[in-house]
Amino acid sequence: MHKLSRFIVIIALFAQKVTAQDYHFTQYDRAMLLLNPSAAGNFDGFERFSMQNRNQWVGAGTRFMTSLATAEFTFGKNNVDNKSYAGMGLHFNRDVGGDSRFGSNAIGASLSGHLVTSKRSKFSAGIQTSVSNRSGDLSNLLFYSQWNGSTFDPNIPTNEPNQIARFSYIDAGAGVSYTFSTKGNRVAQMQQRYVNVGVFAQHVSRPKLRYNEITYDRLQVKVGGHLETEFNIGYGLALEFKTIQMLQGKHYVGRYGMLFKAFLKQSASITRFKNDTFFSAGLYMSSTGTLSPVFIVDLGGFQLGMNYDLELAKISRAYRSSIEFSLSYSFTKSSLFKRSKIR
Repeated sequence: MHKLSRFIVIIALFAQKVTAQDYHFTQYDRAMLLLNPSAAGNFDGFERFSMQNRNQWVGAGTRFMTSLATAEFTFGKNNVDNKSYAGMGLHFNRDVGGDSRFGSNAIGASLSGHLVTSKRSKFSAGIQTSVSNRSGDLSNLLFYSQWNGSTFDPNIPTNEPNQIARFSYIDAGAGVSYTFSTKGNRVAQMQQRYVNVGVFAQHVSRPKLRYNEITYDRLQVKVGGHLETEFNIGYGLALEFKTIQMLQGKHYVGRYGMLFKAFLKQSASITRFKNDTFFSAGLYMSSTGTLSPVFIVDLGGFQLGMNYDLELAKISRAYRSSIEFSLSYSFTKSSLFKRSKIR
């Protein structure tokens, strides 16, 4: 089955008509910069640097790895977050999998504007562009033409090209969001609320993917909406609910998360930027039949997350689990490039 599965890659690549889809992260809210460009700079702080890595289908006999690194900056933001400002995000991601090492590298930039309408709310909008490169190597794969009746013989000629065409393309996306937050304001702990809701579109230019000289594919436009909420329930505890709904071509996926947050330390409630320390534990679920226990710890700027995916749908007959890590650091008290006094 392991060797036969390699051939599936060839079928997917050289079919007369295929529909290209995106990779994904279970902790989608940690990778929001990839989905909704309005998220650039929309966090408690001035700068944030993040990394994320996903090992898809552990134990599959071959590796499917997706990695992401991001850097976010803000311009014109103050400590109490009551002034409109601009944001910028940079990202680099690599997705590679299978014995063919088929995958992509992408580098992109996002620009956003955040209109503060009150002490508790703001509207955000952003645009994004990126340059991606895709490639692969078929020299490590086996083909049905190499079956000698009892086993695969790699010495039998395949009469197939041993390289996938290397190509690049430019992509684009856009998104808007609305944020309501009473965290850091003069309100009782039980009354503190946070809501972020947004919509986005990716691959709006439908870039062409040419794997060889015969046929090509196009990335389908991906549209989606997301909602993240948090509200305190007292005794140093809070509840978080998250969901994202995405449609790309004929394919739909929904993700849902519920986490309990326990505060280990809470900073002053007057200053908007604060270094709370907490840990969260809960579950992510998906419409495709995945259950993902997740654990997140925040040490006042440093934030580490881990989840373990359990496949429950039909694919679990072949692949059972995936693991994902996220790590970020935010400059919350002052800007990395300009000292800011706390009022």
